[in-house]
Amino acid sequence: MTLETKPAIIECPVEVLGELDRPAHMGRLLRGLIHNINGPLQNISMLLELMERHHAKIEGHLQTEAAAAAQDALRPLCDAQKGRIQRILEQVRVFSEMLKDFMVLQEIETNESEVDVNLILEKLSRAYKADLFFKHHVTLTLRLAPKVPLLRLRGRHLVPALEHLVENAVLSMRASKEKTLVLSSEVTADHVIVEVKDTGCGLPKDRFPEELFLPFVTAWPDEVRSADKASQHVGLGLTLAQKLLEPYGAAIVLKPEEGGGTAARVFLPLSGTFFP
Repeated sequence: MTLETKPAIIECPVEVLGELDRPAHMGRLLRGLIHNINGPLQNISMLLELMERHHAKIEGHLQTEAAAAAQDALRPLCDAQKGRIQRILEQVRVFSEMLKDFMVLQEIETNESEVDVNLILEKLSRAYKADLFFKHHVTLTLRLAPKVPLLRLRGRHLVPALEHLVENAVLSMRASKEKTLVLSSEVTADHVIVEVKDTGCGLPKDRFPEELFLPFVTAWPDEVRSADKASQHVGLGLTLAQKLLEPYGAAIVLKPEEGGGTAARVFLPLSGTFFP
């Protein structure tokens, strides 16, 4: 595996670079969200059409048959109608939950209040189901510590930083036989530790992990690039994640997993405070 670099450009504020980079993977999630919303809506439309037809049959039985005979004819129709109504309600629930997950993440990013790390991990894991590859191929496990304290961090910094780590983890598994993502939280005396662990391609063996945090450095193997031609792989994800969290005294550590894969650990100080 070779490390590719691109010439450095004029430095920009990290938040400006973040806004330029974020639309790429967030846009894909939104496209996936639209795809997933479209499915439930089509199912709702089809079920409503069937309900309308069966209502016409029920009305016909009521008008033309005697009561005893009508009951035998109406029972299976009523049971089927009840089942369709339950399925419609389930589709509406799925639709509502999809939108709610994105709305909660948006609220966390825009509000200046303390953040709930577990809530962010939970909502990110659900929002990524809008990614079709993630939805159909990746097995997700959440291991959230109980009673994780709220952190005085800006959501608009923490959420995109974690998004970049999850995005890298998902990307690394594009060509892997096993595709398992584990999102976990842990509380120590001084930190809340968030871990994003995957079974992907792993870290390059000929480079130090710290080098991957340099801007415009990318080391994705050819099999990952071939499996995900839509991504540009500009090498900003880890750079931005690190820069967004550095002002809070946070650190990101990458470690290879035995048997393949990578664990990205984010150390968030319990004493973190707001910065201007």
